Amino acid sequence: MDPDAIYSNICDSPQIKTKAVHHSHEDLQQSEIKEQLSNITAHNSELQREVKEKEEAFSRLQKQEEKEEAFSRLQRQKEEKEEAFSRLQKQEEEKEEAFSRLQKQKEEFSRLQASYSNLRASYLPIEMCPPNAPGRTGRDGVVFTPVWEWILEAAVDVTLDPDTAHPSLILSEDGKQVRDGDIRQNLPDTPKRFDRVVNVLGREGFFSGRFYYEVRVGEKPDWDLGVAKESINRKGRITLNPENGYWTIWLRDGTDYSANSSPAVSLPLREKLRTVGVYVDYEGGQVSFYNAETRSHIYSFTGYTFTEKLLPFFSPCVNDNGKNSAPLIIPPVKRIG
Repeated sequence: MDPDAIYSNICDSPQIKTKAVHHSHEDLQQSEIKEQLSNITAHNSELQREVKEKEEAFSRLQKQEEKEEAFSRLQRQKEEKEEAFSRLQKQEEEKEEAFSRLQKQKEEFSRLQASYSNLRASYLPIEMCPPNAPGRTGRDGVVFTPVWEWILEAAVDVTLDPDTAHPSLILSEDGKQVRDGDIRQNLPDTPKRFDRVVNVLGREGFFSGRFYYEVRVGEKPDWDLGVAKESINRKGRITLNPENGYWTIWLRDGTDYSANSSPAVSLPLREKLRTVGVYVDYEGGQVSFYNAETRSHIYSFTGYTFTEKLLPFFSPCVNDNGKNSAPLIIPPVKRIG
């Protein structure tokens, strides 16, 4: 039998046909499933790609936010640093202002200290104002403190007024010396003249400013020196004190120094006075006495209010049988050179 015919007969068989149809349907389903799987795979790939893109976008956004946050932190840090710098700058300016104030205060303090030192030197006891205190040196080697420079600026030329001299006093022709001649001269008794006590006034009077002069007392055992108001009583017995218009010191018996205040003040000096400096600050209400040889302070009258002319006052005291016959001498004030 022909094989093709056999095969044809077999294929034409209903059972075979049914199986063929069944296989064809399965193949179709499998094809559809494969296609669906392929579509699902493709869709899944697309979803995965979209997810990845979104993740990448989120990551970029997160990084951007982190950058912005970092920038914000940096901005805050910058602002904080600027504020800190501003505070430091302000503190620096305040420190500079404080330093400037302190510098000015220091300068003012130095000025006041210098003024105070000068003023205090005017009131120092003799042992605290040595002749070798810091200052400039004069021609004779004496060292002057700054207060002496200031005092010497007030030096004036003083001469004696013969119209005020007690009749027993003898004045030199140049008006620079006076002594008790122990003989009363026949002179007119005018209101200006002392008639009982051997006193004499300076010709020059002062009613403002400062003035300084010196009197050489030498080895005299008795003398009076100072200043007096022009209106003082010149007649009869006289008590030397500020209440009566006299600001004076004196020496008695060669050793007893006193300031004639009320009451009198004993002056226990270490060195004998041979030249006395008299200093007056009219507006300051001060009369001071100095040892002109050692440039040291003796005594000061302070706190007074002067309202009239002040005159240099001198008394060589009585001759005492020649024991006190030496004159008071007004020497020129040594200038700083």
